[in-house]
Parts: sequence; structure tokens; C-alpha cells
Amino acid sequence: MSQEKPSRCRTLPPSVVAQVIDTAPLTSRAELLHRLELALAELPPAERMAVVAAHGYEEGAVGAAMELDVDNADADSLARSGLQLLRAALDGLDDD
Repeated sequence: MSQEKPSRCRTLPPSVVAQVIDTAPLTSRAELLHRLELALAELPPAERMAVVAAHGYEEGAVGAAMELDVDNADADSLARSGLQLLRAALDGLDDD
């Protein structure tokens, strides 16, 4: 019987936020963080966990694999898929 691990809620490192801010210079930091939080919440759970572990915690595919209890290739695929979904959700941020 597989038990779901509780998610680890941590603040994203400033470097991750800075990378997103650079792509949306007309958006306030507070609005950007709000939109990023909403977009992350909309991701399927596996993709959200993979993105947060791999990129948010800077643990890469290995960290995502450990978090999700899957192999590295699957974790990397989930993280890439999650990033694409985030990019789509944040597309046109400056147009609002």
C-alpha cells in the first residue's frame, strides 16, 4: 500500500523568482508571486511536486524522483511538463 507523502511547503528561492520577474518586467513582484502561486496550485499534483522539488528547491530530477518515488527519467519528464504548464499559465502576464 502506497502512502502519499505530505508536500513540503517552502518559499521559492529568490533566484527562481528573479528569473520569472525578468520575463515580466511590467508586473509587480507581489502580482507575479500571486500569479505563480495560482498557476502552481492548478498543476496536477505530480507535476507540481516535480517542479517544486526540481526547480524550486534546486534539487533537480534526483530530488523530484525522491519526492515522487519514481525514477529520474519520469521525474525529469514531469518537471518539464509542469514547467510548460506554468509557462502557459503565465503567458501574457504583461498583457493584463
